[in-house]
Amino acid sequence: MVYEFKTCTTMKEYNRKKWWIDSGIVREMVIEADDLLSALEKYREKVKDSYYIYISNNALKTKAPMYIDVKNEPIQKGYVITAYTYFEDEYYNDVKQFIDLWIDISTLHSPFIE
Repeated sequence: MVYEFKTCTTMKEYNRKKWWIDSGIVREMVIEADDLLSALEKYREKVKDSYYIYISNNALKTKAPMYIDVKNEPIQKGYVITAYTYFEDEYYNDVKQFIDLWIDISTLHSPFIE
């Protein structure tokens, strides 16, 4: 199965006034995996390797469902996962800060593939 991950990144509510992160820092990804859990593991590795954003095992276990309204009915569209990354403060120290990854997940199907 082929999964498409679109991510919007935000700071946690409590640290939005001091720190800022580009909401589009994590680019769209297409991941091939046997199931969604395997796809999430591959996503975690790609986010770590490409963007230095870390998702813990516990964060994957406690991910929150993300919903959209379709015809006045909520449908799960993805997950909100807490992650962390490092920011440089005014003294050039690396400071660990928590962020939210709002991940919209879709499966890709092509009419050209049999």
